Amino acid sequence: MGKGGKKKASVSAAAADTTPSGASSSKEESLDQILSGLTLTERKFLTEQVTITLPPRGLQPSKASVKTEKKETAALVERALETLQRFNMVILHNALSAEEMGSIKEEYEELIDFSQAAIGDKDASKRSGTRLYNCACQLGPGCGFKGWKEGAHKSRNVLHDHSRSGPSSVWEAVCHQLGFSHIARVEMVTSHKGCRHQDWHVDGAHGVTVIFPLISTCLERGPTQLDFVTPFNSLAGDQGKVKKRDPAAPESCHAAMPAGSVLIFNANTSHRGTANLSTGDRPILVLDCSKPCEQLELASLWDL
Repeated sequence: MGKGGKKKASVSAAAADTTPSGASSSKEESLDQILSGLTLTERKFLTEQVTITLPPRGLQPSKASVKTEKKETAALVERALETLQRFNMVILHNALSAEEMGSIKEEYEELIDFSQAAIGDKDASKRSGTRLYNCACQLGPGCGFKGWKEGAHKSRNVLHDHSRSGPSSVWEAVCHQLGFSHIARVEMVTSHKGCRHQDWHVDGAHGVTVIFPLISTCLERGPTQLDFVTPFNSLAGDQGKVKKRDPAAPESCHAAMPAGSVLIFNANTSHRGTANLSTGDRPILVLDCSKPCEQLELASLWDL
């Protein structure tokens, strides 16, 4: 494993959360506060190499600026793809608005399932998994539901705008351009206070994992840690293993980021959820995105 997993760092006090209504609390953390517990190498990597800031969500463009917006979005998608292909991870700030996060959080709180441990965990009281969407390709005949779970439709609508036929956001366009348009799982993974490190693991042989934190994830709250030393399959299926990290990348990196951001990373990269040392829960929305499903022939998974 990467040596970065053994380093210790001091962490600033935990600050604001996002209320169920989606309105931010009065003590919202700055990016400097969120990154303050990381090593200087990790901070520089996150801020200078793998993070892209998107225009704020929810702004309605004028008719005159729609064409310009499409050009700018295409440029952001291209930049995100280049970053992901170079470093096997990319973080997009402003991927969700406060209202969208509030909608997902409200729905999740109605569906939260403490009987189901998150993948890779044994104790659901420490890290629980609440399924919002299942494809038969992931759980096979034992799948309790195929498609969107009853009551999870707000989250579906936040993730994909049904008024548009194609990808409705930068993160989704990135997945589509890589050929990873199939979603096998949508799950709220909650690291409850006192939760320990996950074991190092991979999410799949070929694809991307997409993570939306519903609260800002500083080091104290247990962000995802990625290992760039252990060899892993490249995003392009015909290019074999990635055995040597980019010189600009650290051995490992904690993906600390503000609420509303999205982390996209190579699903075959070794990673883990780190320990939650804060006094509150840390919920993240996780999507497993891969090549088209061979078991189900569907025009659009979003319509299930």
